[in-house]
Amino acid sequence: MQTSNMTRAHASLEVALWQAEAETVSSSDLYVWLRECGLPSEIAIRLKELVAVTKMIGTKLVSIGKVILLKLMEFIRNHPNLATGVALGAGVSALIAGIPFIGPILAPIAAVIGITAGAVIGHRMDKEQDQRTNTPRGILGVSQDVIEIAREFFQLFIDAGRALSDELQS
Repeated sequence: MQTSNMTRAHASLEVALWQAEAETVSSSDLYVWLRECGLPSEIAIRLKELVAVTKMIGTKLVSIGKVILLKLMEFIRNHPNLATGVALGAGVSALIAGIPFIGPILAPIAAVIGITAGAVIGHRMDKEQDQRTNTPRGILGVSQDVIEIAREFFQLFIDAGRALSDELQS
């Protein structure tokens, strides 16, 4: 997708393509994929409920919940180690939360550190697999990785927001 301003025609095309993609995937397929990713059934069911959310955009009914979930799936497929690192960091945090007396105090700190470290390590593994450029060591490298992760993750939402806002104006 473009990062510059989209024309209304391009925004309309993007929304139409997203809707076409959303129509090809059943909600049960999404549920199965979520479960295969290792999500507990309670979370997968809640995310499956998101699939039913629709919104009128211009004159079209768009399955916005399904589109959002598909875009998140695309991000996870493109960054499998990053997603695994975040999950491991969250898991460590949950384990620490279970420690009697000090667990509830340490859990928020462990969550921030564990999820961030897991994301950075996973991102570096994804970059190595894709044979992208080498990342500097130390705090500069970690900062660069965090910026890259945020840019790639939020770019999905920025592009979607631009396309949808352009489409709503037409």
